[in-house]
This record gives sequence, C-alpha cells and structure tokens, in this order.
Amino acid sequence: MAQKKQVALRKAELTAQLADSRQAISRGREALKRKLQVKKQWRKLLTGKPRAVFAGSIGAGLLATLLLRRPRKSVKAPKTSRQMLLGWLLALVKPAAKAWLVTRAKQLASERVASERVASRPQQEKTLEML
Repeated sequence: MAQKKQVALRKAELTAQLADSRQAISRGREALKRKLQVKKQWRKLLTGKPRAVFAGSIGAGLLATLLLRRPRKSVKAPKTSRQMLLGWLLALVKPAAKAWLVTRAKQLASERVASERVASRPQQEKTLEML
C-alpha cells in the first residue's frame, strides 16, 4: 500500500507540473503574440521615439530621391523670329537643293565614266595591235 501512495503522490506531482508547464507555455505564447503585433510595435515606436522616426523618414526620403531621380530635361531657349524664319526657309529649300545635288552628281559621274572610256580606247587598240 505504501507503494500505491507513492505512485499516487508522484502522479499528483506530475499532474501539477504538467499544469504549470501548460500555463507557462500559454503565457509565453501570449507574450510572443504581443511582441509580433506589428501595429502595436509601430505605435509604440512612434510614441516612444518620435524624433528618431522623423529623422529616419527624412533620411529614407532623401536616399530614395537620390536613387530614383530621373535625369533633368534640358530647357531650350525659345527661338527668335530670325531663327524660325531661317528654319522654314531651309525646310522649303531642302528638297530643291537635294534634287539639284543628285542631278549634278549624276552628271559628274557620267562625265568621269565617259572620259575613262575615251582614255582606255587607245590602250585597247594597242593591245589589239600587239595580238
């Protein structure tokens, strides 16, 4: 019988120990849950250290503008009336000048080919005479 009492006492001890362990686990779980609540963490940070948060946000903003800045577009000065008139005149003259230059280049090329033919004839005649 003494042994049954010892077994019963041991069971009671283990049951109490198990209950204590469950409560400790429950408390730890609740504490972990509170620590992981992002909204509460932000609120605590903002109310606890507002100057640090403000300085950090300014730093992050400056860093983002430096990293994400687009190159500036060059600002052109407005054209004067003389420049606009010259631009229009060149736009009108360009097709005529292009056509004149093309025909002139064709004439020069044909004259050059003709002169080469005339210059090569005597050489051809000499080679024919040699044969």
